[in-house]
Amino acid sequence: MSKIFIKKDRERMWHSGHPWMYSGAVEKIEGNPEAGSVIEVYNWKKEFIGYGHYNKNSKIMVRMLEKDVNKKIDLNWYSEKVKEAYALREMININSNGYRLIHSESDSLPGVIVDRFGDYLVVQASTLGMEKDKEFLIEALKKEIPNLKGIYEKSEGDGRKLEGLPEVSGVLFGEVPDEIEIFEGEAKFTIDLKGQKTGFYSDQRDNRILMGSLSKDKDFLDVCSYTGGFSLHAMVNGANSSTLIDVSEDVLNVARKNLIKYKNVEFIKGNIFNVLRDLVKEGRQWDVVNLDPPKLAPNRRDLDKALKAYKDIILNGIKLTKKGGLLSIYSCSGAVTSVDLRMALAYAVKDAGVKAVIVNQLHQSPCHPISVAVPETEYLKGFLIRII
Repeated sequence: MSKIFIKKDRERMWHSGHPWMYSGAVEKIEGNPEAGSVIEVYNWKKEFIGYGHYNKNSKIMVRMLEKDVNKKIDLNWYSEKVKEAYALREMININSNGYRLIHSESDSLPGVIVDRFGDYLVVQASTLGMEKDKEFLIEALKKEIPNLKGIYEKSEGDGRKLEGLPEVSGVLFGEVPDEIEIFEGEAKFTIDLKGQKTGFYSDQRDNRILMGSLSKDKDFLDVCSYTGGFSLHAMVNGANSSTLIDVSEDVLNVARKNLIKYKNVEFIKGNIFNVLRDLVKEGRQWDVVNLDPPKLAPNRRDLDKALKAYKDIILNGIKLTKKGGLLSIYSCSGAVTSVDLRMALAYAVKDAGVKAVIVNQLHQSPCHPISVAVPETEYLKGFLIRII
């Protein structure tokens, strides 16, 4: 097995639990390792510190996997990781059969995302190493996850591009239907397993349930509604009405299907910045306003521009919220911290000329655990505020 040697003191992050070794940390390589293969990693004293996936074409040259020299990165190793991940989800009593089963570095499987929808799994491998080891991963999932009927791969996104990988999709095991129905609390969703998107983000589960519980007898505004998750929870909990806004007609069509049995549901297609301004001009207001914009800051370089956009969205959201009403704002951009989002919120409240209090700080659902050593695994943050 090829060896890689790390510069002095550059292994400290790994000793603390962070698995990324950037190319700048590498002193030398012995042998001719194949991209995506498992290699032995040593510190500058030539002491073994672990095994990792190697990719010379990635800025993250090594993604560390294991510290124990006596273990092999094989089917048994993957089975152990899958078993641990499944045990955690069983422990936290998730009120849904749709949840994140494996959350990459948080579950010691960097480059792997696995979502569970009933008896089916959707797998995403975003690194070359995990692409090479995919057979181990699939066999481990089949072995450790009970009542599994099918596995579908949906490996796509910027991560694969950075690793030099094409996007791939298809059935990896069993038979996978185009659509299934799942439950989340009292709500039921239609999930398109093979489509471009599943139509379901389990990281917002707790927030959807919370916002639904606050919406009885209220008029609910769902901005960047996607396939209607927040609105469905609002209507299930007895909201008077719900208005959904999204730029995509395709996702609004899925939302229509999810909300088909409810009356007083309005769908608006359009750019949220334009639609929100138009609604303000019309003088419309709602009791509960939910703002869930897409990722506005892919990296720190985009932060200033993103914060201006967040402030604009929040400002118009405040204007659309009745006095005494509730407004929630989220950011799924890893580059945006809670402090950043709170600053944008503070400026928006000031410019709106209102008073507001933070009722609750919002986070990703616990099926998306946050590694203490890998801050990048915490990406979703938000605030629930009351307009006074």
